[in-house]
Amino acid sequence: MDLSSDLTTPVGKWFSGWLAGALLVCPGAFAQDTAIQQGFSLARELCSRCHVIGDYNRLGGIGNTPSFQWMVRSSDWRERFNSFYSRRPHPVFVRVPGYPRWSDTDPYYPPFEITPEKIKLIILYANTLKNS
Repeated sequence: MDLSSDLTTPVGKWFSGWLAGALLVCPGAFAQDTAIQQGFSLARELCSRCHVIGDYNRLGGIGNTPSFQWMVRSSDWRERFNSFYSRRPHPVFVRVPGYPRWSDTDPYYPPFEITPEKIKLIILYANTLKNS
């Protein structure tokens, strides 16, 4: 029986009730998955040009740039991710609203802007790589 096609049967009604209950009881789990996916999308867009970020670009990145998988094994990785924009070489091409530019030097990579909220999303995604 395909439950998705007939939710008027007793089993179908039970299933739809169970699903609605699960969504009400566990909304944080679904929101967490969405935030992790947003973090992956941001990492892919902004970080993968230099860093390997999981299976997405295993053979990509720049040779001497640490991968996300390697960085998350460090005991202070969260602090490093939270402040990456102030760590070399990032200050030359990363802009964070509310923080002064580190240098007037022309960036050697196209600059981009990122908010603290987006950094937190990338951290959520990076945390999923700790055991990879």
